[in-house]
Amino acid sequence: MKNRIYEAAREMFFANGFSKITMEEFAQSMGMSKKTIYKFFPSKEELVKEITREKLHSIHEQCECFRTDSSVEFMDRIKSTTNYLTAEMQKMKPQFFLDVQRTMPDLWKEVDSFRNEKVTNDFAQMVKQGVDLGIFRKDVNVQVFVLMYASAMQTVINPLALSHVPVSIDQAYQSAVTVFFEGMMTDEGRKKYRIQLTEQLKEEVVS
Repeated sequence: MKNRIYEAAREMFFANGFSKITMEEFAQSMGMSKKTIYKFFPSKEELVKEITREKLHSIHEQCECFRTDSSVEFMDRIKSTTNYLTAEMQKMKPQFFLDVQRTMPDLWKEVDSFRNEKVTNDFAQMVKQGVDLGIFRKDVNVQVFVLMYASAMQTVINPLALSHVPVSIDQAYQSAVTVFFEGMMTDEGRKKYRIQLTEQLKEEVVS
């Protein structure tokens, strides 16, 4: 029962936000009473915290798996990582981030800290691997590059910053990744990356 409530909350809140959804409405959507939900989650805020923290943890774990899988070519690991993050961002609509930012500042700090520490560290490790493999340029300072990337990501998942631009969070993220990666890559790395983008577009057209 708890898992059913958790999954329903994740689907509803990530897609629509949560500030305008009462627990009564959420309970009705599941065909149960608020009392049943409160047996497992004492409040809507606690439910939001749990689904958010679990999402952050799963993102970090999956990115670590992509980064450390030496059996996969580096460019394929980049593709898997960026595609995965884009897909995850598609699930979490701007209204959810906006609600967290406005109504749960402590949780927003956790999200911001995760982005600045975990995601940035994962990215830095991947960039260093790319430099060692000759995919990324050696003449660019990795720490400066990662700092610029982290700053860009702050804007990408900030709903207020994107509210004036007619793009979704995942579209903004994919654009930022393309700009940063192409600027950091060697000529050979850029060539491989563009081949992968072309192949990805062909796959999307076919599907």
